[in-house]
Amino acid sequence: MLDADIIVTGELDEHPATPTVWLVIDVSTTVDASDVERALTRADLLRRVFANLIPVVAGDQLVDQARKRAEAERVVLVRDGTLTGWDEAIEQWVVAA
Repeated sequence: MLDADIIVTGELDEHPATPTVWLVIDVSTTVDASDVERALTRADLLRRVFANLIPVVAGDQLVDQARKRAEAERVVLVRDGTLTGWDEAIEQWVVAA
């Protein structure tokens, strides 16, 4: 788990219950399907300890297969400072407190 690139926590103000959320972020120059899988695996491991854990991948380039997998699994994509799939990830991974 200590191999995760970034792990952050904070309160989700936009959610009615304002729960604490955790983001486990995998960063690569080119995001491929293995990056998405790593983020999901790390999120699953951390979810044993912390609720409301959202997997995230970030990078400059994005392989189409990674985009499709991230969309299907509701993993947040960060590219060029833009978040994709944030609302879907909240819907999937955040449980009301």
